[in-house]
Amino acid sequence: MNWHLVVTGPHRGHIWHITGEGAVPFGAEFGFTTSAPGFAGWVGHWAARKEWFDAE
Repeated sequence: MNWHLVVTGPHRGHIWHITGEGAVPFGAEFGFTTSAPGFAGWVGHWAARKEWFDAE
C-alpha cells in the first residue's frame, strides 16, 4: 500500500492510494473518506489521525 501525489496531467494535485489490487483517488468526492480531495485534504486527514477510509 502506497500513497502517490500526482504532479502532472488531469489528476494533478490529487493523492492516489495504490495497492496490489488497484488504485483509488483520495477525497470525499470519490467515496471512501470524508476529507477534501488533493494534497491539503490528505495532509489534514493525516494530521487529525483519522482512519483513511472513514466514509460510512
